[in-house]
Amino acid sequence: MEQKKQLPIGRINFREFFSEDTPLYFVDKTPFIKELVETSLFSSSANLILRPRRFGKTLALSMLQNFFDLDAKEARPIFEKLEIGKDKAFCDKYENRFPVISITFKDVKGDSMESMLAALNVNLKGEYKRHAYVEDVLEKDDVEIYERLRYNKGTFDDFKQYLALLSKALYLKTKVKPLVFVDEYDVPLNDAHQNGFFDAFVSVISGMFSSGLKDNLYVGGAVITGCLQIAKNQVFTGLNNPAICPVTSAKYAQYFGFTKEETTELLHYYGLDSRMDDVRDNYDGYSMGKYSIYNPFSLVNFVKRAIGDKDAPCGNYWVSTSGNALLKEMLKSCSNETNEGLQGKFEALLTGNPVADIRIDDTIVYATMKESDAAIMGTLLFSGYLTVVNDERNGVYTLRIPNREVLSTFRTLVDQYNKKESTVPNGLLLDAFVKGNVIQARSFLENSLKTVISYHDMAIDKEDFTPRLPTRRAYCHRPEAFLDHQEQ
Repeated sequence: MEQKKQLPIGRINFREFFSEDTPLYFVDKTPFIKELVETSLFSSSANLILRPRRFGKTLALSMLQNFFDLDAKEARPIFEKLEIGKDKAFCDKYENRFPVISITFKDVKGDSMESMLAALNVNLKGEYKRHAYVEDVLEKDDVEIYERLRYNKGTFDDFKQYLALLSKALYLKTKVKPLVFVDEYDVPLNDAHQNGFFDAFVSVISGMFSSGLKDNLYVGGAVITGCLQIAKNQVFTGLNNPAICPVTSAKYAQYFGFTKEETTELLHYYGLDSRMDDVRDNYDGYSMGKYSIYNPFSLVNFVKRAIGDKDAPCGNYWVSTSGNALLKEMLKSCSNETNEGLQGKFEALLTGNPVADIRIDDTIVYATMKESDAAIMGTLLFSGYLTVVNDERNGVYTLRIPNREVLSTFRTLVDQYNKKESTVPNGLLLDAFVKGNVIQARSFLENSLKTVISYHDMAIDKEDFTPRLPTRRAYCHRPEAFLDHQEQ
């Protein structure tokens, strides 16, 4: 029996996929390298590619580094066997021709500004140490910055000068403009927002990108990846002509996540052809241009489980990798008494069907992401919780929840929210019951019901699998039904 390749659960280093001892299943995305070069790598101050988490961004940047980096010639035999290797002229011109600055912010986390900056220092010094050979071209002041970062004593100004200093040193040393690859740029920004020091921390990151990428004659090109569009509006405003590729864009769509053809091939390789319908319903649904993209993280985790049990259910893997704090914030905003119109659209989305005439604000920032219906829906769309069905006109879309996996997360959080709201004791209601004040009790119940998010089975196609629940309209006609349901 043929020995199957192992599945790459949690692997993000490109070279790991091609170990002679334990080769991993690899979906060839190397055409991305050529398309990136031919479109915008060298013509834009930065290429910002936004995709939902766990969609292969880190692996893509690892692939880029191994292809372009002067110090990665050991990877050449790998690329020779892949699609990009067929283009000899392209490889001769670009492969291993550039110094590369490659950093990731995925571990830059903390519950205070001090702990966040300490994590940032640890993260940045690794790339400085990898390029220690440039020290002899540094000026005295630059050496002092280098030394502070090396010993975890970096200052605000040191962090802001990081990219500018290192790129200049690499150019002076090699006479080639370096490429800059930054992964998960928004992870620390989201943490900073959740913990109340966003404005202070964003000034560090925006300062680093501004001094290192704007009008920097020593940088050849840059690729930055992340999940949240709301962060880019405050980080990239100072850059000249950045190439932004949001989740609604068809650009590079097929290189992040799996296409239908790649998914079919994966399932066939592991003898799971019969599970294609289940996989499509649970993990497909991210519409990007002409492509319908499958969630790669969930798909690979499902296949690993199904290899041992071909009847294994399609589990929820992607949604369990995050606390879904952003979704919880938006959910609370949707259920605000003043957002009844938005709440109706939100409930319609929870049926699993598309909803038309949704206006999206793509200029939102953290401070404004809950200020309007368009901002709330835009936040959900750009973070991967919704996807575009149709762009009806400028800024107005038909949207839907991508698939069953994400839909189940929405419904779980809705149930948790409703349960929490229904179990909070309220003195006004108790007082009304004690005094027999029917008008006061009814008024309280009707106002409370406006904050309850309900969903029920409205669809008749096979995509719908929602258990019937009483609707808000039913509750308002018969308040005791609401109380009975909450008690159950």
